[in-house]
Formats: sequence, C-alpha cells, structure tokens
Amino acid sequence: MELETGKTPQALLDKPVLYGVASEIAQAYNVLASRRTSGMMPNPINLSEILAFIQIYGHPNISIDRFVELIGVADMQYLELFSGNRSKRPG
Repeated sequence: MELETGKTPQALLDKPVLYGVASEIAQAYNVLASRRTSGMMPNPINLSEILAFIQIYGHPNISIDRFVELIGVADMQYLELFSGNRSKRPG
C-alpha cells in the first residue's frame, strides 16, 4: 500500500516501538508462529519448537520458564482471536 500510494498509513506511523525483553519476545514469537503447523485451524506452538528456537538462537535475556510462559500466552491470545474471527465468517 505504501509503495502504491507513496503515503505511510497512520496505523504504521502509530505502531508502538518495543524495547528490551518485549522486543525479544515479539521477535521470537514471530519466528515461531510463522513455522507453526496447521490443519483446519492453526495448532499451538509446541514446546519442542520453543526449545529448538532457544538452541538455535541462544538463551533469552529472561529465564527460560518465563520465556516459554510469555510465548505461550501470546500464542493463546492469537489462537483465541483466530478462532473468534473464524466463527464470525459467513457459512
């Protein structure tokens, strides 16, 4: 859209900037979510995928338990949002 119109949408201009651990969690979640499996609906991110992420990219700046918890919370929010949007679609 920006390339087509030459204008940056206000939503992108107002996008919050994440710092520190919030940025780390968001980046990790984006990587993990983009590799999730799916059937009729997206599947939750597996613990094995989170642990593989840590092995490949290194330990997070917070405890692994907290990292796993935050990725799980973000994923549950996404899955709830996805299933809610799916149920609102016409037949």
